[in-house]
Amino acid sequence: MATLEQKDLLVMKFLHYFITEKNYNPVIVHGIQNEIWLENMDSEFRIVRIVLGYIHNKEQYDFDNYKVGKLTRQIKLKTFTFRMKVLTLYLDLNDEVELENNKNNYAIRINNEKSLFKNDIIKTYFNDMSSKLKFTEEGEKLYLKINNDILKKNLDNSEKINDLFSYNKPIVTYLIIGIITILMILMYVFGSGSIDSMDVNTLYIFGGLVKKGSALRVITSIFLHIGLIHYIMNTWALNILGKQVERFYGHIKTLIIFLYSGIVGNLLSVILMNDTTISAGASGAIFGLMGSLLYFSLNQRTYMAEALKNEILPVIIINLFIGFLVPQINMFAHIGGLIGGVLISTFLGIKYKTKKFEKINGFIASSILVIVLFYVAYFM
Repeated sequence: MATLEQKDLLVMKFLHYFITEKNYNPVIVHGIQNEIWLENMDSEFRIVRIVLGYIHNKEQYDFDNYKVGKLTRQIKLKTFTFRMKVLTLYLDLNDEVELENNKNNYAIRINNEKSLFKNDIIKTYFNDMSSKLKFTEEGEKLYLKINNDILKKNLDNSEKINDLFSYNKPIVTYLIIGIITILMILMYVFGSGSIDSMDVNTLYIFGGLVKKGSALRVITSIFLHIGLIHYIMNTWALNILGKQVERFYGHIKTLIIFLYSGIVGNLLSVILMNDTTISAGASGAIFGLMGSLLYFSLNQRTYMAEALKNEILPVIIINLFIGFLVPQINMFAHIGGLIGGVLISTFLGIKYKTKKFEKINGFIASSILVIVLFYVAYFM
């Protein structure tokens, strides 16, 4: 069994490894003592526990497992995580207590560093640990290095989060609203009917979406609206959602999300709409912005869990529900836009977060979707 000084040093090394090398972050869990919780939602083990307190018998060990199960269920609900594997490192466990592993909870008894590196779990999931726990420094210099490295890593993470959530002037959002507004005015100035923006001929002339029309209409119809109420509702939603998306993704990515989602929604509409129907509006593109926020919040659920639960998901569900109830609403555009927003966001990625292979998969999926829809809409 390790001495108190050896145990403290080992804990410091663990913290250094998991925080600086594996991108774990400390988690504050109320009601626990003598243990440290670390979290990384992108790791195989989303929670790593370092238990310092002495576990002296099976009853205490069973209670510890019960406590972990209860706390992880709370974390899963809070972060919308369906699968959460926990790795517990016991630094002071009675040798007579037998460890029990299942598909979600794994435990390791640590007597010293050498025994740790022989463990199958460590060799499988953290095979670089043996080299990363070795330091040339000793004594106070080692503690100083570990503390400085952890502090530097935490500061770096804080800077990235501040950058990700910092204010970004919504230039693209205002530009899109401006184009929509100008076209709305032009429809009233040069339209052919008494209620110009709702007149079928005016909508057709300005580029409304029809079943057998030009493929260019899948783009032009995004910026047209049928009546003032339609215009006001969509520009209001665009002003709110566009600002958030532009804040998280930036100007160019926001424009791509908006256009791609609108195009996907309109292509699905062309395939499924009636021959006599004319459609217009940015609703599909707006649902794409919702999809991009959904993707962002799921990937940043450590910080966005409350917004995801109380704002983003309810807004999407309510709007889809309203769409199914109101016959005049083009639900094909809404559903297509939502799917398109999630897919294109996977390709565009989240700063500091999305890996290269995820972007490649997102590009392939986004490309296949739009190509298949375009082929079915205009060549079948």
